[in-house]
Amino acid sequence: MKIKKIICVLLTAVMICICLPFSSTAGEVITADYVEDEVVFEYTPPASSGARRSASSFRSRLASLGVTELTALDNYDDTIQTSSVSSEPTTYVAKISGNVEKTCREIEKISGISYAEPNYLLETCGYTTPLEITNQINNYVKHEKWYLDTVMNIPAAWEKYQTCGEGITVAVIDNGFYVDATDFSTNLWDDGSGNHGWNTANGSSDISPVYKSDGTALRDTAHGSNVAGIIGMASNGSNFVGAAFGAELMLLRVANGEATDNNTTVITSSAVANAVVYARRHKANVISMSLSIAGIYPTAIKNAINDAYADSIAVVAAAGNSSVGSAAGLYYPAAASNVIGVMASGQTDRYTLTDFSNYDEHSGQYYDIAAPGYAIIGCGTESGKFTVMAGTSQSTPLVASCIALYRSVYPNQTVDKVYNSLRNCSTKNVLSNPTVSTSKTYTYKMLDAVEFIDYGATKPEVEFNLNTTVTSDAKTGYIYGLDEGFADIASYVTVKDGTGTSAFIPTVNGNGTGSKLEIYTITGALYKTYTIIIFGDVNGDCKSDGMDAVLIGCMANNMGEYDDSIKYAADVNFDGSVSDADSVTVAGYAIGNDVISQIR
Repeated sequence: MKIKKIICVLLTAVMICICLPFSSTAGEVITADYVEDEVVFEYTPPASSGARRSASSFRSRLASLGVTELTALDNYDDTIQTSSVSSEPTTYVAKISGNVEKTCREIEKISGISYAEPNYLLETCGYTTPLEITNQINNYVKHEKWYLDTVMNIPAAWEKYQTCGEGITVAVIDNGFYVDATDFSTNLWDDGSGNHGWNTANGSSDISPVYKSDGTALRDTAHGSNVAGIIGMASNGSNFVGAAFGAELMLLRVANGEATDNNTTVITSSAVANAVVYARRHKANVISMSLSIAGIYPTAIKNAINDAYADSIAVVAAAGNSSVGSAAGLYYPAAASNVIGVMASGQTDRYTLTDFSNYDEHSGQYYDIAAPGYAIIGCGTESGKFTVMAGTSQSTPLVASCIALYRSVYPNQTVDKVYNSLRNCSTKNVLSNPTVSTSKTYTYKMLDAVEFIDYGATKPEVEFNLNTTVTSDAKTGYIYGLDEGFADIASYVTVKDGTGTSAFIPTVNGNGTGSKLEIYTITGALYKTYTIIIFGDVNGDCKSDGMDAVLIGCMANNMGEYDDSIKYAADVNFDGSVSDADSVTVAGYAIGNDVISQIR
């Protein structure tokens, strides 16, 4: 594969005028690698009876521009979509024989093309190459406790909320995975055909790591296994454990089998975009990407992430390992507003960013959170071996794991609510590294799993049916205005979906006075208890009759002890006391000679 480097010399004035998707200082040089003979573009076919002719004409036009091969991004088919019924856009990867930038400009002139761009190259964000360790005793205490427990409070979240991510699918987009390692997750996602993910670089089920042609490993061959293991590593006697080992892992390989000049895997923007599309179509709840590209946000990836975000999928990405502040240059997709960008903190100084982590100089506008990114344990290359790595690559799956725990607790919350909880929860501060940011100290948040999930606790939203006379007294917690003899409380009072649940507890005699409506949070904690009031009903059978009149007479003459709610229901004259007059009113109502209002 041929690789070419774009060198963009940016002037501040130009940047301001044309609103480039990255930040730069005057005269700074920003580079971005891409595949020299490939172009990515999006095409929307015409919805007309001449669609087939248009497809032929379109293909001829592409050929005249030097396009030699054409592959649809999501189905690896070379068919031009020509449906006259649907005009859905399709993204293609084109092999070309000419200059990439010039070809992009020419393709963008064609009707139906929304964009054309190079097939950019992304990098894995592991700062160190994987160091393997063999199985030992007390592994958790020796290697994982400091970051999982002491810094991020993750085991406490497991215990408090009784979840390790169950019911959640995390899509890990990376360069390949050793799925046969004994300590890999026992909760691998399955597509129904025995596949635990997909290779979106070549459209196959082969998600294994990439090696050089001589069988030796590249510098980042084990990167994907390490990252996935940080989330879902299963103990199996090793004592190592992933941060959300109850979640299912959907493993998406985006490396194409070749190597860069730096002896690392080749990852294209088209493969990454396709992986995001795959994760969305297969209902992932969280996407974890320990990948980045400097200065440019490829449109193919941006569109795919926008669609995932619209489907309420949380996307987490690494901020990168270049010691660069956001004022000097942005790393994508972490810097996008609908992506959680993750910075890396250290081990010795746990609340300071590492000297390699990129950092935010704009009050969290681009990168959102910090998490440990040094000496982090993940899966290895074979049974009994594990990898230790440093980088924002390792911080990212820790944050993705916490989001998996959160979504397991609050499965109905929107991605906006998830992001808001993460960005605003109370937690310890992390400072920028003084050896990197020398002129100013910036403050960030260290993600604490318990504080994060606690913050997401939604107050139940109790809704009273405005088409009825039902109302409540905030001071007493009484609900009244119900119809005498009502059958279903849900006709009057409900809890908004996704905010909580309710349980109605009648008295021994029925739905009347003294019945309870209990409101619960979405985690099952009791939030509030209401008491039902039916005026004139004091024995709880939901009707006012002669028996109630007798009991009210006893109350008026201090015969017996009664609950406050019973006394409240007995005061049918609404004068603030229970008297014989109330008893007379109820007796008259029982024979049709008087009226009792349920509206106070």
